[in-house]
Amino acid sequence: MSKSRIVWMLCAITICRSGSFASSLPILNPDLSAVPILCGGGYAYQAFGGNCGSDPPQQNFNGSPGFGWKFGLVAGNGLTGPNTAFQPPDFTGLPFSQAAFLQDKGSELSQTIGGFDAGGSYLLSFYLGSRYYSGGVDGNQTVEALIDGDVIGTWTLTSFTPFTLEAAAFAVNSGGDHTLEFLGLIAGDHTAFLSGVAIDSTPEPAPLVMIGTGLLLLAGLLSRHSRPESR
Repeated sequence: MSKSRIVWMLCAITICRSGSFASSLPILNPDLSAVPILCGGGYAYQAFGGNCGSDPPQQNFNGSPGFGWKFGLVAGNGLTGPNTAFQPPDFTGLPFSQAAFLQDKGSELSQTIGGFDAGGSYLLSFYLGSRYYSGGVDGNQTVEALIDGDVIGTWTLTSFTPFTLEAAAFAVNSGGDHTLEFLGLIAGDHTAFLSGVAIDSTPEPAPLVMIGTGLLLLAGLLSRHSRPESR
């Protein structure tokens, strides 16, 4: 039997047959850049009656087509670009050009996401950082991530925290739609920033074991196939 045929057969038995690799769920606007910030300072709060000429500047992100997310009713959330007066961490080399800020207790960002499988296991990942300290304001915020109101992760930040890729594992009992929510927990002018959100399914252990077994069998068969025949 040729080496190529051995490889093909083991692939069919293990990897190709299992079909249980991680896949990403369809999050709308995961990098928060679909709606540009129109205000001249490069940042804006979710509008509650104001506009870019207000102090502070405001913009209705919730009402913009393609935004995908929803900011909460507390006037402590919105969007910023890099190098603004909001003093976000450095954006250089990161896969996003805008980030949400959560500035106060009850500040909120959420999205209802489809495509979950009943009983599925998932991994939430996102970039999280904090504000620099300046003039009595800081980045000492605590952020929770929730699925359908259940906490799946909590991160306590201090000022000058650079954007860091964070993750939280969770499972859902039912398929279909579930709501992802980020919440600020600390009252006052304490700001965290987040962007680059993703949710990926995680493979079940059984297919991974099967794949590992298949690879070991492949190594053994190839080793046997490459030995010279005894005469």
